[in-house]
Amino acid sequence: MKKILFITAMEKEGKQIAGTLKMKEIEENLFENSEKGLRLLITGVGKQLTAINLTQYLGKNGKPDLIINIGYAGSTDIPIGKWVNILRVYNYEWDIPGEEKYVMLAGGSQKLKVIENTEIEKVECYSSESFVTETDITETVAFDMELHSISLLCDLFDIELMALKKISDNLSLGDYYNNLSKDEVFELVSCLEILSKNNII
Repeated sequence: MKKILFITAMEKEGKQIAGTLKMKEIEENLFENSEKGLRLLITGVGKQLTAINLTQYLGKNGKPDLIINIGYAGSTDIPIGKWVNILRVYNYEWDIPGEEKYVMLAGGSQKLKVIENTEIEKVECYSSESFVTETDITETVAFDMELHSISLLCDLFDIELMALKKISDNLSLGDYYNNLSKDEVFELVSCLEILSKNNII
């Protein structure tokens, strides 16, 4: 049986997924459906907390066959409420003179596993330590706060990684908070239909 670990940053994200997949909480912020080989880890928000908590998990539990990161993301211009599949992720704070901007060549920017159909848009993502409200990036991209840390660890431990992000705003903190009451934006369980339809879970 393939072992799959879902990762979300926030409790409100994780409990939607865990409840739908009939997972039970086996430790604080860790849920499991042992019959299906599924687990879900809530890491906390931000690259540092994510790196710490995922590293602790892997040290204690060993590596899964696949990690799937689910959560909300901002975007330059992708419609709010739309799901996207992440192709590659970069560290938004990596901007050092003489180095390629946003890219750590030592790891963490490898290609992610993608769903092989044309129904879901594939985009690149930039992980930031804070909410992105303006950027010099002109391409259609997503912004999150955790994925690059997950990618670094998956690269290090040779774990397949997939990420599905739901767009919550277009570079606007106001939009994010205004959309909190909209189920069509902040529900996440519809991603499970995408994963099931494409035989990922």
